[in-house]
Amino acid sequence: MATTLTINEEVIKAGETAEVKFAFEPNTDYSLAIGSDGLIQGLTSTGGSVRNVIDRGVIYGRRVYTATFTPDANLDRTECSLVYDVAGTGNDATSATFIVDTRAPTLTGTPTISNPNLTRANQVSTITFAFSERIAQTSFTAQTSFTTADLTIPAGMGTLENLRTTDGGRSWQVDLRAPANLAANTEAKDLQIGINMAGITDVAGNPGTGNVNLVTYHIDNKPPSATIDVTLFPGTIDNGRLITITITFDEEVTGFTADNIDFSNVDVGARPGADQTGALNRSPDGRTYTITYPVASGIEDATNTVRLLNLHTIRDTAGNAVAVNPTSNNFEIDTRAPTVTVTMDKERLTAGETATVTFTFSETVPGFSDISIVMGGANGSLSNLRQTTADGRTWTATFTPTASLSNARSQISVNYEGIRDRYGNGGSGTSAAHNYTVDTAVFAIISATVNGRQLVLQYSDETALDPEQTHNAPNDAFVVLVDGVRNNVTGVLVDAAAKTITLTLANAVTWGQQVSVAYNDPSTGNDPQAVQEATTGNDAASFAAKPVTNLAPSPVAPATPGASGGSGGSGALDSDYDNVPNAQENQAPGLLRPDGSAGTDGDGNGDGIRDSEQVAVSSTRDQTLVAGSQDGKVIPGSNARITELVRSDAPTKLPKGMEMPLGLTQFRVGLSEGRSTESFSLYVDPATGATGYWVKNSAGTWVNLASEPYGGKVSSEGGRTRLDFQIQDGGQYDADGLADGNITALGAAAKMPLSIVGQSAQVESHGFWF
Repeated sequence: MATTLTINEEVIKAGETAEVKFAFEPNTDYSLAIGSDGLIQGLTSTGGSVRNVIDRGVIYGRRVYTATFTPDANLDRTECSLVYDVAGTGNDATSATFIVDTRAPTLTGTPTISNPNLTRANQVSTITFAFSERIAQTSFTAQTSFTTADLTIPAGMGTLENLRTTDGGRSWQVDLRAPANLAANTEAKDLQIGINMAGITDVAGNPGTGNVNLVTYHIDNKPPSATIDVTLFPGTIDNGRLITITITFDEEVTGFTADNIDFSNVDVGARPGADQTGALNRSPDGRTYTITYPVASGIEDATNTVRLLNLHTIRDTAGNAVAVNPTSNNFEIDTRAPTVTVTMDKERLTAGETATVTFTFSETVPGFSDISIVMGGANGSLSNLRQTTADGRTWTATFTPTASLSNARSQISVNYEGIRDRYGNGGSGTSAAHNYTVDTAVFAIISATVNGRQLVLQYSDETALDPEQTHNAPNDAFVVLVDGVRNNVTGVLVDAAAKTITLTLANAVTWGQQVSVAYNDPSTGNDPQAVQEATTGNDAASFAAKPVTNLAPSPVAPATPGASGGSGGSGALDSDYDNVPNAQENQAPGLLRPDGSAGTDGDGNGDGIRDSEQVAVSSTRDQTLVAGSQDGKVIPGSNARITELVRSDAPTKLPKGMEMPLGLTQFRVGLSEGRSTESFSLYVDPATGATGYWVKNSAGTWVNLASEPYGGKVSSEGGRTRLDFQIQDGGQYDADGLADGNITALGAAAKMPLSIVGQSAQVESHGFWF
């Protein structure tokens, strides 16, 4: 029988050994040779080493030796064998193949979880993982099986179920189920599922070692929340103020863009975008977002807040959407430059008077000073500028007019350069000017009119005429020329209260004559008989010839012109038959053009046609009347015609506060066919201070037809004041009281403080009122 070599184990795992047996042929005296390294000479082994040889003697006629096979470490199910080969002998032998498996099972690859974020109760996510070799499963053998008991999970953070292999033991899956009673607003991050490797074995029975983390998961059904903070850039002093919005979430979010910010209540000047300062910036951790935008100019808003839009698009990493819309802190926006209104407590200043000028700003203005006040054209000086209200909005100063000015139109305005509100907003240009009149000249004649033999010189408000008749100037001190021929003065009458001197002429002045008046002071000193001041006795200065307005009525003209020229021929002086000579109408000042240049004399309503050539427009040097008017221009197709325009002295008794610088104006107008009410416009010099066209009603009360209650208005056009009003044919303001197609009116472009509008006039004795 040949030599045999056997091993008593088919599978050898870590920590085990096997017995190797050598049996030689009978009747031989052969023995194993042991080397110095303790190994059997001539024996080749794989998967381990054979040592510890024991001679068992002769058993059943054969020489038997045993030894111990110790497997190599970290072998994974390796097929091994023993080969005994001694040269020169016939005792060679080979063992049967056996398995050495000494490697412990380990996890390989990276375990995965289908959804690491559990957001609802009983939600299931699958965990997939693999081992380095097949793991023992439940069987009828005594091998330890792999179950969910070998997996670890934080208490109360779900359950593991349905553990299964997908390839016979190397690849596995297990289901993670969220708690059945998942409380609202639960947020548990970085939860770990582990595996107890010591509790499992491979097929050979090698156990694993230690505890190994499989996957990390999160239970999160808490919606993300945010705070919004708004800050203004410090140090910004112009109207392009920038604002930064910071949105901070309590966790990382995705899906948040500039479109999620509600800008509707923050006065955005330009929608944030790539070409603006408003690019949305995201912090590395995904929690903080900032955006900067420019505020619109001209805004003053104390209540501003920022909110979010489209909350469903803003989600945390678990997929929870923002549920509660945050509101930012309230902030104030002010990019509006301050404005100012200038007012004065007097509209007309005379010698010795001062006025209080009030500057009322739209908001607090610190540091306002007189260097910002435009005094060019003010005709005076300011002093004692001071803040008069605690909020810094109202300032006052004292205005002292320049002496010796006669009816000087004046104005004060404010230069906005350098004026800033408390937020640094500043404007440019100048404010609207406040207009007023400075009339500080003594003995200044403001009008001269003649009617018949009475020539009236109207002096300025500054003049205090000496009322003593014995001090009157001599008749020959006045030189009156009528059509170039002297008309002697036969009497001089001073009315100190009315501030007038009335000259009685030797011959009555008739309609159409040209009149002038001059005065020569009787001597170079102060005479006892001269035009003189009541308080000082100072003589009035001589004056050269001044034109006089001729108020003499004209002859009755035909109601409808029969030819291009009046009075029956083209050479007539009254071409439009309005009883005002062409020469007088041609003195009417034209309206200023849009560029501020002077208009054409004789075109008092600025329609480009001489007034003397229009039957519906009539003018004197002081006023222009338009019949059938719409905003001062004749309505196309209107056949209204003016047949009379006459001025006369103002009544000597007027309601308190009423002034009639131009006296009374009477006109007669033929209406267009079929019209019962006609509209009129009357242009006068703004220096008159006229606040309307005043007439008496049937109760003897002055009323202003150029006011809203009566369908009228007062406007400024081309440097003139325009009074628009309406009169009904036969109505109470038609002086003849007849609905006969003609309107006769007697009234005045007058000034009356609003506080006494409607005051009943005193009964007059001149017969003008009806």
